[in-house]
Amino acid sequence: MEHLTAAELKVINNSTRELDSAVSLGTIIQNIIDNLTSEGTPVNAVNAGKILTIADVVIDGETVTINNPVIAGANVYEFLTDVAQSKSATTNIAVNIEASATKASRTLTVDTQPTSGNTMTVGTKVYTFVPVGTANADGEISIGADLATAKLAIVAAINGTDSVNDPHPLVSAGAFGANDACILTALLGGSAGTAIATTETFTAETNIFAGATLAGGADCSAQNAVTALVAAITASDTQGVGAVDGDGDTVELTADTAGTAGNDIVIGKVMANATFAGGATKLSGGVDGTVGLLGDTEVDASYLYVCTADNTVSDKNWRRISVGAAY
Repeated sequence: MEHLTAAELKVINNSTRELDSAVSLGTIIQNIIDNLTSEGTPVNAVNAGKILTIADVVIDGETVTINNPVIAGANVYEFLTDVAQSKSATTNIAVNIEASATKASRTLTVDTQPTSGNTMTVGTKVYTFVPVGTANADGEISIGADLATAKLAIVAAINGTDSVNDPHPLVSAGAFGANDACILTALLGGSAGTAIATTETFTAETNIFAGATLAGGADCSAQNAVTALVAAITASDTQGVGAVDGDGDTVELTADTAGTAGNDIVIGKVMANATFAGGATKLSGGVDGTVGLLGDTEVDASYLYVCTADNTVSDKNWRRISVGAAY
């Protein structure tokens, strides 16, 4: 808007002197005009963020951490592949990938009643068969009154339901079927289960494991891990950070509140096959918005800016239109 001419300013000021000599209406109007539009380039607030790329498989126990320094505690998201979703710390948040990781297994065939002194080893735990009524220590299994009761004793010992043995820490045992076969299955999904030993010293040659270790375990894919992590963060976030499934096998983390404060949010991961962009340990890219009031305007060489609502450092209420070319 153009300035008042000197004549216009004089007429308006003179018109108010009879009312109050201290009032110079023309000067007041000119001040309003001068303040309507100021020179500047205001900005809207930008949310801090960071991308986590998962390049390969994810295994049980790996974690992602988000810690906002202005909020008590931290969110530690832990990938879990067991049915019980057993976390390494009670405060951790489960990221359920149990259905996405295959559990290793192995078949044990027992078609002849075991002999006292026979052994079988599962992982590092050795089970020794003992006479009926003498099994009273962890690692001891009764030979049973017959083959049927021996089978029941084997399953109960591995699962820790016989009041003598502790549950095996790595596997569970299914019931023997009509073909004299029991399937041992790793408690945790993943390829690590294929390292669990399954050996025996049965007298009867037909009492045997089908292989020297469990087999068939497979880890959770990156794609499934991304889906599970995004779901866990969306459901359980207390640190003011959201997550979405990004391009490829990525998780896009974004501070809920825009502004530079989001740049202080700490992030971390304990994962063999994942990285934050640039090795980052904090979110970044947060920008404070230009403070303004409804109706404020600013102008620079390219745009006219209008504040459509009161704007704080965390708001995005500035709008702009091109000033165009000279004509």
